[in-house]
Amino acid sequence: MKKIISIMLGAVLMASFGFGCKNQTKDMFDGFDTTAKKYASRSVELNNLVRDNYWIDDTLFAFHYYPNYGGSSDKAMSTAYVWPYTEMVANNWRIATLSKGSKDHVADFYKNTINGYEYYKSMRNDYLAYTASRAAMKGMGSGDTYYDDNVWISREFLNAYEVLGDEEYFDISKQVIEYIWSGWAKDDLGGIYWFEQRKESRNTCSNAPAVILFARMYQHTQDQIYLDRAIQIYNFCYTNLRDPSDNVYWDNISNDGVVNTWKFTYNTGSMIAAGVKLYEITQEQKYLDHAKASALGSYNHFFNQSDRGYKTINMHNPWFNLLLLDGYVEQYRYDENALEYIQNYEANLNYAYENYKSEQGFMPANWVNGFSKDNEGKIIIKDLNILDMAANSENFGLLAYFYEYIKR
Repeated sequence: MKKIISIMLGAVLMASFGFGCKNQTKDMFDGFDTTAKKYASRSVELNNLVRDNYWIDDTLFAFHYYPNYGGSSDKAMSTAYVWPYTEMVANNWRIATLSKGSKDHVADFYKNTINGYEYYKSMRNDYLAYTASRAAMKGMGSGDTYYDDNVWISREFLNAYEVLGDEEYFDISKQVIEYIWSGWAKDDLGGIYWFEQRKESRNTCSNAPAVILFARMYQHTQDQIYLDRAIQIYNFCYTNLRDPSDNVYWDNISNDGVVNTWKFTYNTGSMIAAGVKLYEITQEQKYLDHAKASALGSYNHFFNQSDRGYKTINMHNPWFNLLLLDGYVEQYRYDENALEYIQNYEANLNYAYENYKSEQGFMPANWVNGFSKDNEGKIIIKDLNILDMAANSENFGLLAYFYEYIKR
């Protein structure tokens, strides 16, 4: 019954919002640069797809996968974990930053997704924190709690405050920041742990974006403690998690100092953006130099030569990659060499949009090779993660923002 309601709701929303409607996006982005308008329209189109296929407004509920039922071995309904849920919120935020028209278009969906965090709120009395899994009732979250999840959540409440102006969002962001700081390891190594219930490693993903979050909170409050913490976290990452051979960041370091040398786009992207942010605040050149070195290193590490006329990206996670693009966009403000990185990145994204979209309108997570296919050559649509689908939309939104408000 819920599935039928969801399908009916999606049909109504598609009709009322004019899914993929050229007139709709033309009105939203009238006067935009041509490239920015194209990307903004694609972002809205893909976000509509997420809303129509993953979201139930009446219960503030997000599915984890499409198809919503039967994708897993037990044929159960999929429920979004808080990390992919947060990307759905972030995508709404990005669209709200593009124009008044797009902000009005997404406003109700955006506010409702923020309200839906209540189902992930941890049932505890020491800190305001959010658990990985959704509870059946508001404020009753229990179980695994990740510091990196809470970094992204605090960021989204800060973003919402800046766009929507609700002081409550700002207060929530500040409260969650204190939970994040409680994860700082009180030993000689330092760093913010990844996972509260098993404090076994200090990961780049729980530290690098925290630098940006604390630095932004400093900009809002001028409270020196936030900037001091941002620099402390940054120094931990730069000293312990950077590969000095290419300035690309490793994944994590264990409590006994053993480094896991996996490299992911989002970790380095976050440190590029962190370096730029600290440069903006302190005007210390070293931070910008670090960011430039990591941007070049990541470009050489994560992009391969190809016969398509551009370098193909070798990491197939749209959300991981989004954070790298964000780093490049921030870098471009002070270093036009970053344009080459951005243009190769967008070539990958455009190729996937123009060549690999499914009949339903979904883009694949793998921008280079597209969806998997069956023996008859038909696209296999199975277990499409909301994280990937929302991030595809936000990638276009970030490019639209870049071309309209930064490069232009």
